[in-house]
Amino acid sequence: MTGDGGRMAEQPVDIPTTWSALFSGGRECANAKETVRLLTPSALKNVNVPAREAGPLSNTLTLALVLCEPSEGRALAEPLSRLAGPALQQVARDFGSLRPAQVINVLSFVNAQECAGVLEGLLAGSPVEAWLEALMKVRRTLHEDLAYRCGLVALALGPPELAARFVGGGALTEDFTPGQTFGFNVQGFVRYLATARLRKAPAQEVRPAWEAFVEAFPMKAAAGTLEWKDLFWAARAYFAGLEGRPVARVGESLHARVKPA
Repeated sequence: MTGDGGRMAEQPVDIPTTWSALFSGGRECANAKETVRLLTPSALKNVNVPAREAGPLSNTLTLALVLCEPSEGRALAEPLSRLAGPALQQVARDFGSLRPAQVINVLSFVNAQECAGVLEGLLAGSPVEAWLEALMKVRRTLHEDLAYRCGLVALALGPPELAARFVGGGALTEDFTPGQTFGFNVQGFVRYLATARLRKAPAQEVRPAWEAFVEAFPMKAAAGTLEWKDLFWAARAYFAGLEGRPVARVGESLHARVKPA
């Protein structure tokens, strides 16, 4: 009992901080699937305001795609794919009136669909680099987490120099040391992969940094400093950008990497 009128003390929420805990019992996957299924009917009814609907879906759908089997993830993503084109069209039409977070949420929502193999080429056919350059102009107004997310988007879709500008630390140099790791340092990770792209470094020289980022992700997610859509952008930058895998295989590649044996 407590001293506040006899109510029982609230139990602390047990947030998983390891991949083993996230996969344990399938609970997190089941919760994500249920949430996506609950949100989908409303989202499809509001296809005329897709940017608004993409926000809550962008992270939950990505979580489901990471933790659930690829076939399950695609089944969740497919009904929502009809929102992607209209959402990008809304960004193009209303960019000046949308908040930066809304723009990035739409890009993240479409990225999840492309990495799941449900859609192809929508982001490549959109002026993403121009949108990122416009967001760079208001970089000082962005919360650090959002600025770093923009850096991850640029790492996957834009020039490496732009990714570095979003996370700060000065201009990229030609210095690149193979095999470095950065643990919880997202800025260092983004700048390292950006330098690797600039130098056209082979993927095996970057893999330790990617592996360390993946291992640290559950703790960063539990602390609220990274979101699931961030992991998908990093995965696209590594698997597609450095290893050369098809974008449509990024989701299944990431799932296979993080699922405990």
